[in-house]
Parts: sequence; structure tokens; C-alpha cells
Amino acid sequence: MSRRQIVLAAALGLLALLAVLLAVRTRGAPYLPDDPEHRSDSAVCMSCHAPDGPAPRSPNHPLGDDCFRCHARR
Repeated sequence: MSRRQIVLAAALGLLALLAVLLAVRTRGAPYLPDDPEHRSDSAVCMSCHAPDGPAPRSPNHPLGDDCFRCHARR
């Protein structure tokens, strides 16, 4: 293998490693903000995050209303 091929293979390997690290790092659900509005139970969450609420969940959000199964407080 030539030096150029080795450098290219190393660069592609590093790029693949970076992609894997970023994918693993961003898989967790976001933490809840640390304010009084977010220190309640799941029923209160849906008063804002229901489809017709002031801050609805995104269309790709998993189904279910058990917010604390995935989201955690800091």
C-alpha cells in the first residue's frame, strides 16, 4: 500500500470514528430544564407539550405520555 492510500484510510477511519461517537453521544433524551414549571408530573407536561399546547412535541417524538421514562432532571 502506498503512503497516500495509508493516509486516506487513516482519515476515513477517523471520520467513521467521529461519526460513531457523535451518534452515541446524541442518543439520550434531553434533560428537563431546572425551573418550577418542569418540576412536576407527566400530566402537567402535557398541558404544554400536547399537540394543541403552546410548546407541542415534535412530530418525530416517540408516542407515550410517561415523560420521566426517558427525560431526567439534572
